[in-house]
Amino acid sequence: MDGGFPRGSLILVSGNPGTGKTTLTAGFLYEGSKRQGENGIYASFSESKQSFYENMASMGHDFESLENEGHFRFLEVFSASRQGMSEIAKYILEEIKRFGAKRLVIDSYSAMAQALGNEYEGRQILHTFFSRIMRNMGCTTLLIGEQPTGDFRIGDTAEEFVADGVLSLKLTIPRELEIRKMRGTRLQRRKALYTLDNGFNVVTTRLRRPEAVKLWHPVPDSEGLLSTGSPDFDAILGGGFPRGSYVVLEVSSDVTVAEVQLMTSGLILNFISQKRGAMMIPMQGVDSKQIKATLGQYASDDILDDYLRISEQVERHSSGARRASVAPYVVPIEYGEGSGNEDELTASSDAFLSAYKQLKTRTRNQPIVRSIAYDSLETSYARFPDKLLNEVGIAMMRTRSAGDLTFGIARATVSILAKVQGMVDWHIKLSKMDEVLLVQGAKPYTNIYAADCDVSKGYPVMTLKALT
Repeated sequence: MDGGFPRGSLILVSGNPGTGKTTLTAGFLYEGSKRQGENGIYASFSESKQSFYENMASMGHDFESLENEGHFRFLEVFSASRQGMSEIAKYILEEIKRFGAKRLVIDSYSAMAQALGNEYEGRQILHTFFSRIMRNMGCTTLLIGEQPTGDFRIGDTAEEFVADGVLSLKLTIPRELEIRKMRGTRLQRRKALYTLDNGFNVVTTRLRRPEAVKLWHPVPDSEGLLSTGSPDFDAILGGGFPRGSYVVLEVSSDVTVAEVQLMTSGLILNFISQKRGAMMIPMQGVDSKQIKATLGQYASDDILDDYLRISEQVERHSSGARRASVAPYVVPIEYGEGSGNEDELTASSDAFLSAYKQLKTRTRNQPIVRSIAYDSLETSYARFPDKLLNEVGIAMMRTRSAGDLTFGIARATVSILAKVQGMVDWHIKLSKMDEVLLVQGAKPYTNIYAADCDVSKGYPVMTLKALT
């Protein structure tokens, strides 16, 4: 919102029950008092002071201490009637002036409008009462508007026109807010996802690079489970993936390669930094040089050369000559195009298997992680569709028997995905909503998490926040 609510403005916060209206508005008052030194008032037509304090304390907001310090007031105005509304308005205005409040929450406008009885008087109190608060006293006011469950209309619509800003909180999974208007700001976008986990928090996904790059520091395994390189992801999985896990990572069409790599790069780096093997069949459009450039910032050349292997397709020349020398981390996969062997897959799984065995020997039989892009596999096996499913099945058996970890990465449009889903024990989904990268377990089922990128350690680590 271009920095926040415009000072002295009237903001309508509407939503169905359970969408977090109280959490958002109370947090506005709490942060104002704690961080900005601005006194705040919460005027409630329904909730008692004791109930409010107890609910907010569960979120880490100690309003009772703020009150004792002289920075917060809770006004209980329960029985509002048409005749008594002017007295209530006068009482609130006097408290703002006496207390020097710069922030005010009214909970709720719906109760006030009901007491007033008609839309015209509702408009009048918005124009006169709240105008005096905002313009003459410089008090930023958040006005809660109640919506019955399933109703998307905000009150009698009068408040939408009078208010400077309108926020609509939606009862969806994940939770979504819409900024319907916000005078005096330059909005970057009008919709965002939020969570009520430890207060009201808007979530974002920002792919960043650290200012001071450092080598990856391994996240250790726990109790025989293989770490993903992300402590948050490990926690969701109960400590990591069991050895022998074959995981299908389903990726929606709007998720970028860089967003997929937020998860997979940490996984690869965590293995090779512990001198364990990592093997990759990259997604289409990604080659070994790009992967080396990405991972090479956080791992030494020796580590990459010794423990990373990237499959890369090589066309054999018509003369049958082999490709010139390649980087140690590249596994050249030669196909029969132009060699007179167009009906044969001359070297694919054999070359990959040979590199795998070499890594197993080099690492003294430690677990190896494989990142396999199904779109690349389908292209390679376009003329051999029956062989493709067989190769995947064999890979699953090898993974389980060797205690390794394999990630099969599949766009939702890849045809083999439907066949593989029933064969695996782990199915993770990557999707996007309102520019936020979402992670959810489909098998086993988990809650939805918003992914972000932490670079505080000098390298990118995927963080996850529950969308509760």
